[in-house]
This record gives sequence, structure tokens and C-alpha cells, in this order.
Amino acid sequence: MKLLIKIFIFNLILTPSLLLAKDDKTVEGFFKDKWKLTKTSINYLNKGEILAESSVTSTDKKQSFGLKAAAVHPKNCTKVLRKLSMLESYDEWISFIKKSEYSDERGLATIKADHTLLPYPMIVHIFVKRPTEPGVYPFSFPTGIFKGLTGTFTIGERQGKCMVFSQSHWSGKKQIPDFVVSIFAETLTKLAGQILFRKI
Repeated sequence: MKLLIKIFIFNLILTPSLLLAKDDKTVEGFFKDKWKLTKTSINYLNKGEILAESSVTSTDKKQSFGLKAAAVHPKNCTKVLRKLSMLESYDEWISFIKKSEYSDERGLATIKADHTLLPYPMIVHIFVKRPTEPGVYPFSFPTGIFKGLTGTFTIGERQGKCMVFSQSHWSGKKQIPDFVVSIFAETLTKLAGQILFRKI
């Protein structure tokens, strides 16, 4: 009888852990500790769409914003990263990126962008390691109007699908209206993601 009780207690403790591990292998499990997404949002991602959400606030001359983005590709990460890792080729695929370069030695991407949603043409420098395998990739902007911006790209594979999550934050001197920052951050993030994913 005591043995049966011990087995029951063991199963009671073990079962939630097994369920948690099972959940972690799903698309929902990948995003659950990063971004609280609804079932509708998960379905949206599974259809190949890109999610992006920004939050911009300002007080007097100071401004801050945060950006989250998520995507799910039906192919595995090996195939997806073959394309995503080619940072110096983004200008060949994305129309509003006029020039893109990458230095493996410095871990520095240089991107010149121009789009009607941007207040003016921008040159963006990004310190980031070339993404060649699933993992977490920190990045930062050392120059420009968003100097000091920091964030991470997280890439993982679940159920044969490749998932990408990005989050970033910046605060500094206000130079562009809040609504302009919000619109171009969300819209261009979605546009670039959609174009890249279609190339894979």
C-alpha cells in the first residue's frame, strides 16, 4: 500500500513536468516566456505572417521605444539560416535597403535604408554576430539617431519549424515624432521579414 502511495505521489509530481517539457517543444512553448501571444496570433504566425509591435513614449525632449517581432517558417532552421545569415546580401532582396555590408572580423553590419515611411535616408550600423545556428544573438546600434539601442534575436526550432523572436529597446533624445517611429518600426520590420521569408 505504501508503495502505491509513493508511486501516486511520484506521478503527481512528474506529470506537470512532463507536460511542461512537451509544451516547450511546441511553437507556443517557444514564445511563451518571450511574448504573451493569443491563439489567434499563433495561428497568424503559423500561416507565415510576421508579427511586430512597438511601444513609443516621450516626455519633453526624451523618448523611448521598445519593439518586439516574431516569425515562424515552415522549414527547419538549417535552411532558414542559410538565407538569414547572408547579411551582406539583404540589399539584393529588400527594396528599401539600398546597400548592405557585413564584416565578420568586427561583427558589424552596415545598412543604408530609404523608404517613404522613413523621415530621411538612414545609415544604420549594427553590432551583431552572423546567425549561423539556433541561439540568442545580442545586437546594438553604436551610432545614429538610435545610438545605444540594444536587443536580442532568438532563433529556435520546434516541430521542424524555425522560429525567430526579436526584441529591442532604446531611450534617448527625441528627434522624430512618436507615431512616426512606431509606424516605420512596425511596418518596415514586417515588410523586411516577409520578403526574407519568401526568399527561403
